[in-house]
Amino acid sequence: MPIHLLPTRREFLSGLALGGVSTVLGCGSAEQPAAVGEPTPRELPSGYIALLSDTHINADPVVAENGGPKNNMTKNLRVAILDILKQPEMPRAVVVLGDLAHKDGQPGDYQQFLSLIRPLREFGVPFHLAMGNHDDRARFLEVLKPEDDGLGLVDDRYIGVVNVAGIRLVILDSLDKPKQVTGNLREPQRAWLAKTLDAEPQSSTVVLVHHNPKNASENAWQCLWDTEELLAILRPRKQVKALVFGHSHRWDLRRDGDLHFVNLPAVGYPFAADQPLGWCRFEPTVDGATIELHRVDGGLDKDLEPVDLKWRAT
Repeated sequence: MPIHLLPTRREFLSGLALGGVSTVLGCGSAEQPAAVGEPTPRELPSGYIALLSDTHINADPVVAENGGPKNNMTKNLRVAILDILKQPEMPRAVVVLGDLAHKDGQPGDYQQFLSLIRPLREFGVPFHLAMGNHDDRARFLEVLKPEDDGLGLVDDRYIGVVNVAGIRLVILDSLDKPKQVTGNLREPQRAWLAKTLDAEPQSSTVVLVHHNPKNASENAWQCLWDTEELLAILRPRKQVKALVFGHSHRWDLRRDGDLHFVNLPAVGYPFAADQPLGWCRFEPTVDGATIELHRVDGGLDKDLEPVDLKWRAT
């Protein structure tokens, strides 16, 4: 996508039904990238963004992956939302990087997801949603019932730019086919990305996508298929400071040269027993950002120390 959910408190208090939520499908074409949020990414950084991935919500709230209570996806997302609500201030935005649904993107999964994020949306916090390989675009859009689901499509993908908290977010769509593990951006989306980045060479930018880039320790078919083509765009464009992704259900911070890689943990359930579940507080600064993991799985290190990310020079 992304799909931008921009409700007002008044809409919710008037009893707006889930099927009629206020939606803006914030997509950018190769000619005219769309932006939602603050008027310019060059404002001074202010506030934080809540980053989530891999919620894997099932229509049945008692379903838990592999049967373990730690892996109850509805409970884990509810805990994450409540934890964000307990923060001293509300986030400027929430970004959820795909695999919103449990297995294959059933309408009931998305209805349950929307009900779980409703408490934050009642405070007017905008949500920006990407699709993952367990999602289904058609079913998700059917639940949302947007006024125009064809706005700004590039290669049948919804992609867009969000200016928020003093940083420019470019959100990509790596869902190639429902039920297919492999992600793929494909050439039209990559061409749009290059043109969008070149339009603002001085704007500090973070690129976000569901699928993790390929590396030597993983099978290529489990990752983003066109990783090298993506990195060929990002590496020389120094305004891009970080690539943020999910999919692997792993919490990890590393670098590709001077480009930060941020691998978000899952919210719903882990692949490996030693991996945390949670959301990340991402706070831009003048020359970088701080990122802090907030666990939802009751680990002893529930809230880890913030990590400072230093941006490469533009």
